[in-house]
Amino acid sequence: MWLTKKWWFLIVVIPIVGLCVKAGFWQLDRAHQKEELIRVLTVGESLLKTGSDMLNVGAPSGTYQVQLTVYRDAARPLSFLDNRIQDRVAGYEVFTEVMTSDGSVRMLVNLGWVPGKKRRDELPLIEIPAVFELKGLWVPVTDSYLMSESDAETLGNAQRVQSLTDLIKTDLLPGIVLADGLLPRNAKGPKPRLGPETHYGYAIQWFLLAVVLCGMTAVILKKGILRG
Repeated sequence: MWLTKKWWFLIVVIPIVGLCVKAGFWQLDRAHQKEELIRVLTVGESLLKTGSDMLNVGAPSGTYQVQLTVYRDAARPLSFLDNRIQDRVAGYEVFTEVMTSDGSVRMLVNLGWVPGKKRRDELPLIEIPAVFELKGLWVPVTDSYLMSESDAETLGNAQRVQSLTDLIKTDLLPGIVLADGLLPRNAKGPKPRLGPETHYGYAIQWFLLAVVLCGMTAVILKKGILRG
């Protein structure tokens, strides 16, 4: 009778242990993918100065340093992306559309980060000239910017949005430019929703669960054998 129970127990436990181990390795793989994504998003590969050069970007495999003169359509409202945290302070990342001096390329620019105001019905006041020198890093847009609907809310001559979903348009250059030095604080830019550390933590949990199950199985089998 004990032998029958033993085999049924092993039939149930062994697949569960295998799934735990597989889940652990999957989390490790996800952590490596996130590390590579972070590397891609923080290392500029080349310098682009003209509008025609900008037409050559768009591949999600790299980022590009940008330095060029751009024109902003003052009639278009600034977009304040809500719930962007820096140093535990809630604030906004500010976006606007610009056009290169030769008119060949339109792009979305992340002007930088500003702290939020105490009142939700007010947005920080920002002055951006109609023509300025744009220096920064072109990056692809990650899911962290597109997790929900934009839900644009007009406040004065600007708008508050919850995502970039409605700001990413087909006539714009793919990706965004993270501007350097236009506001007192630069934006941190697109990051993975879950960092590599989170996936490493999950992997450890899955591997520990597999070890615990193996230990419990060994103890139960040993007691059963001793009992005969």
